Amino acid sequence: MPRTRTTSRKTPNRSSGKERITVSLSKEKVRFLKAHSGQRGAPSVSAYVERLVADAQARAELEKLSAHTALYYDSLSAKAAEELGAWGELGESALATEEE
Repeated sequence: MPRTRTTSRKTPNRSSGKERITVSLSKEKVRFLKAHSGQRGAPSVSAYVERLVADAQARAELEKLSAHTALYYDSLSAKAAEELGAWGELGESALATEEE
């Protein structure tokens, strides 16, 4: 009777909200991750990669917000933009007065 080989994997902890993935990287990139994860105070390479992805995600979200903000202000009429500018100047002067 032929033998079948089974491998057991740890089941991801569903309560942690994390999912296991597998990636293939060059040896150079792996050395970089291992070296820098310790230097950056990450408890593991996985934690360091998660931090890198979170930073990239935050930058992408900020870029998206900036683009939407620019679209909003570009869509304003000249009168509305002037009024918002006046409110902004008023707010800046009030803040400057509070700081003094």
